[in-house]
Amino acid sequence: MICPSDELPAGVAAPRLANQLLHASGGLRWHLAALRHRRRAWQPFCACVSRWLAGWQPARDKLLLVGPSAGWTLPEAFVQCFREVRVLEPDPLARLVLARRLAANRPHFDTLDAFAPGGLAALRERYADHAILFCNVLGQLAPDEESAAWCAELRATLAPLAWASWHDIASSARAIDAPDEQLVPAHTGFDALLGRFWRGGTLTVSDHGSLTLAGGDSFRCVGWVLRPGQHHLVGWVSHQPEAD
Repeated sequence: MICPSDELPAGVAAPRLANQLLHASGGLRWHLAALRHRRRAWQPFCACVSRWLAGWQPARDKLLLVGPSAGWTLPEAFVQCFREVRVLEPDPLARLVLARRLAANRPHFDTLDAFAPGGLAALRERYADHAILFCNVLGQLAPDEESAAWCAELRATLAPLAWASWHDIASSARAIDAPDEQLVPAHTGFDALLGRFWRGGTLTVSDHGSLTLAGGDSFRCVGWVLRPGQHHLVGWVSHQPEAD
């Protein structure tokens, strides 16, 4: 989750991220699930995230974490590679836990709603010298409609920056039949992607609207058992500006 602005002008609605603190993807329910499952059930997924991050070479010594919560799936060794760490995270409990986990880096918690109108442009200007890592947050934000346009706007706005994301693409109560990491070919459609992981039978699935974040490139994807009866398909994309 991204930190909302400290104050809002009269008559202006709260940023949509500010309303997510009790959502299943954040807040107390999320922390309780992490404490219960991350050391055992989540280990294959966490190991996959660690491999993705180890292979990401953004050529920056400053890092911005966007929506990391308490960093339950974020490898501390990766963060320690950076001279400066800044964080956008509104959950006060998550900030407290993350600050303790990353104490060696002395993370600084900034205030910016990157997804309010003009927020992405502000992110681009304010953190032009940072590597930006979206920590399983973009799949919670893409709109139900026009998600392709939303993803395209994000990619276009952040094109001058080094950024990466792991994010929910789909979720279902049904267990994934082939949960191991796959390299998904470019331009794979949503139904075809589901067929690579869920095989046959009846499937009810939620589309998290993030598939087109890959921008037409191939991308990594893996299954994640978040909790019993909640199975997620998570994708990984990264972008390096041409000037680098």
